[in-house]
Amino acid sequence: MASWLSLRSIQCSTCPPSHPIRLTPHGQQESSPWDHSTVPMAPAPSFRGHQWTYNPIRGSCLLLLLVVSNLVLCQGKSCPSCSPDVFVSLQKSLTDVFVYALSLSHDIHNLSTIMFNEFDEKYAQGKLYHINATKSCHTNSFHTPEEGDKAQQTNNEDLIKWTLVLLYCWNNPLYYLVPEIQSMKNLSEAVVSSAEEIENMSEKLESLIETHFGKIIFPVLKTIHEARIPWSRFSSMKFSNEDRRISEYYNLFYCLRRDSRKVDMYINILECRTRKTC
Repeated sequence: MASWLSLRSIQCSTCPPSHPIRLTPHGQQESSPWDHSTVPMAPAPSFRGHQWTYNPIRGSCLLLLLVVSNLVLCQGKSCPSCSPDVFVSLQKSLTDVFVYALSLSHDIHNLSTIMFNEFDEKYAQGKLYHINATKSCHTNSFHTPEEGDKAQQTNNEDLIKWTLVLLYCWNNPLYYLVPEIQSMKNLSEAVVSSAEEIENMSEKLESLIETHFGKIIFPVLKTIHEARIPWSRFSSMKFSNEDRRISEYYNLFYCLRRDSRKVDMYINILECRTRKTC
């Protein structure tokens, strides 16, 4: 159990980052008036006055310190608080994290499927947009596990890393997509609200992973930076050619559904592993 990635990176803060990480066209973190750090680091937790607070210096020794302090306090005394196994508590906390993460990823994938199906029905009938849709996804440069068998062979750390990579890569597209589709004709209010919900839930899922697996953030940003994703294509979805515009939207909805399925699959495997049911 101690070999599980999260046993050294779990943080118990109830205050995850309040804003998503948006990236510049070069894959660097966009600056924020509330965050003056260039790259988010992995703060370690410390205990102060019955609340968890961040301490960037302590951390790797926290678990050992807690165990030793309990032994000292309990020496020669009957101490109920010393009896539970620390690792059991951490495992339970980890399970709770992935149960919540899985509910978010399920909802994101379901909503993205609803959006794609309606857009396909109202705009793509008789068109050949699907031919190039797979090739157009901006996340194609990442060699993420495509199917369940491949994902099952991937270790926990890489599954978490690819989950966060995909979430970060969709921050900008979703940011531009939501206001754009509000002006589109023939799309139901359900599609517009679904896009808004997906953006909101993606931020929650992103923050959840950042909070509990902070040490993954830097490798993730490095991976995205090296991939040099063309963010500029999403800065404006306005095209003079209406057919080209519809084609770009089709590709976007298609890729969102595909990538949200991957995220849901990865988290489902992680949740299954923490429960030891797979």
